[in-house]
Amino acid sequence: MRHIPLAFVVLLIVRPFTTSAQCTTSNATSCVCPGGGSDCDLLPDMTTSWYAALNYLNGPNEAAGRINVTSSTPNIGYGPLEVRGVDLNGYRRFVCGIDTFVVYDPGASQQFACPNGGTAKQLTTQRILHKDGNIMTSTERVMPQGMTYHPTHGHTHYDQWGIFSLRVQEAGVSDPRQWPIVNEGYKLGFCLMDYHSCNASAANHHCKDDNTVYNAGTTLHGPDFPNLGLGGSYGCSMIRQGISSGYTDVYSEYLDGMWIDIPSGTCNGDYWIVMEADPLDMVVESDEENNWTAVPYTLTQQPASAAQARITCDVQAFVCPGGEVRLKASPGTAYLWSTGATSSSIMAGSGTYAVSVTSYCGTATSAPFTVTALPQPAAPIASSTSICEGEFADLTASGSDLVWYDDFGNAVGSGPMFTTPPLYATTTYQVASMSTYAGTLDNGGKPNNSGSGAYHAGGSALTFNVTASFVLKSVQLYAGSSAVRTVELVDGIGVLRASRSAMVPAGASRMDLDFDIQPGNNYRLVVSGTTDLWRNTGGVGFPYNVATVASITGSSDGASVYPYFYDWEVEIGGGSCASTMTPVVVDVQICTGVAEELSLRGFNVYPNPSNGTFFVSVHLLRSATLDLELTDMLGRRVTGWRSFAPAGEMVREWDASNLPNGIYVLSLRVEGRLFQQRVAFN
Repeated sequence: MRHIPLAFVVLLIVRPFTTSAQCTTSNATSCVCPGGGSDCDLLPDMTTSWYAALNYLNGPNEAAGRINVTSSTPNIGYGPLEVRGVDLNGYRRFVCGIDTFVVYDPGASQQFACPNGGTAKQLTTQRILHKDGNIMTSTERVMPQGMTYHPTHGHTHYDQWGIFSLRVQEAGVSDPRQWPIVNEGYKLGFCLMDYHSCNASAANHHCKDDNTVYNAGTTLHGPDFPNLGLGGSYGCSMIRQGISSGYTDVYSEYLDGMWIDIPSGTCNGDYWIVMEADPLDMVVESDEENNWTAVPYTLTQQPASAAQARITCDVQAFVCPGGEVRLKASPGTAYLWSTGATSSSIMAGSGTYAVSVTSYCGTATSAPFTVTALPQPAAPIASSTSICEGEFADLTASGSDLVWYDDFGNAVGSGPMFTTPPLYATTTYQVASMSTYAGTLDNGGKPNNSGSGAYHAGGSALTFNVTASFVLKSVQLYAGSSAVRTVELVDGIGVLRASRSAMVPAGASRMDLDFDIQPGNNYRLVVSGTTDLWRNTGGVGFPYNVATVASITGSSDGASVYPYFYDWEVEIGGGSCASTMTPVVVDVQICTGVAEELSLRGFNVYPNPSNGTFFVSVHLLRSATLDLELTDMLGRRVTGWRSFAPAGEMVREWDASNLPNGIYVLSLRVEGRLFQQRVAFN
């Protein structure tokens, strides 16, 4: 096995072979490009069917506390969605914590296990077909999201292919994806396949030119797809999965995970089910905005409940002067805030707020919710300066935890001194002081590993609910060996929200996490890759409270098992505030004493740092002779060249890769003046 970086990207060109078919993955003769033409990528276009959501197997199946749903995802694009567990060169990729392993296994016959135990994630590639006249080629890209690897099942599952939510329609908001959420559900993974052709009676009305509008869109059939079937016979396989052009995949409501849990306190009434395919945009396709649908649904099986109202905030409710946070009310049919606002959420500065929420259960008023103001530091003191054209400017300021910004507000440096790049025109920078205010520290969870248990190879998750935003600063771990551990925070719909890797010694130690966690249910804390951490199987008593912000409710292995993460240290409140900006003007002057303006208007080096091969760009208003010289930090010349350059921009590649890594100075002499830039090789 060999290790490769996570950013590894595969580019494969697949040459055609002789075939009698005229539009296949190996022959582009009869394939049609969008809008005509003969040179194009043949991309998929994934949608979600509103008709299937309401009608397949007689529509959603409701019970007290749960509603089961069906998801049909037609591909109405000119090309297939093809996801490969084995790339076209026969390689498979797996992630174990911070390491990625590449395995040559063209038949996907080998079972893969992380070398030090723990759970592996599989990285897959998306194959994108390209028509160039009669020739079909393709590229492969490593997809940024992993798939669930099932060695015993003989296939992989595409994680987060579908997410479903139950929502309440909000007046004045046109996009259903922005309506208040009662709760969300997701299928752990989908096995992508050609389940029905859009021409099949079982999928009639699933395939439409627009599925985002309920009870609208024109139904598409086989003849409406010029490249119908391109891709071909995808099934649930470890080698290749997908959905061909003009086909749909269907995950029915009777399958595991195809449901939305309905929270207690949700009363019968009119709601909407919102469904979205590929919500994290892991797939490259022709239209990224039409993957969703929304359908109305009336709940009739839920028990009566008292009305309730609550305010939540997705960040900690501490603001700097003039700052605001978004406050959200619990879902309802009408809202009245103490400010007079009638929307489901408001932007709020410092102060105390309340909201009355009307729902199908009645009307209730929330407890007061306070947004706390943090003090603002004093603005720093700084002086402007003057330089000659092409020089660096050393800027200084006095204040606390200084941050420097360019004129557009982009952070460019920190500390009491900032050195600009070479400047050719008067430029304004800005500097601000920062003050950080610590929040309140508290602890929660099982305090230690007392009770029966053992060091565990991995695969367990600790589950918890969050009622108010906080920072999970650190946890206590008990390790059987010294190794790098990767801890991941996964939200209630299976999306990775945060990850931290660190060397953990054998024995008891704390691991810093600094995870910002917002309100929500069914969070999971897991370990990716090497685990070998203590897991209690006795002396466990859920739930465990975490201050006033969270409750650890259980584990993926049941109520008698507590995996890995002990004595949570959390921070509640606090934050950082910036002062007002202090402008710092760099006045750039012509320093020759000659009336004629310097012809140089640009002198750039890129990339910088580089591996020793870089480009020099010089922009002149009129022709001139250029002398360029590269010297080391002791001033010794290592290389150089002289050239006559016409007016305009001249770009030249410079190969100095034979030089040792380090810092060098590139000097440009033009029209009797000297300009310099530092360049770094690494």
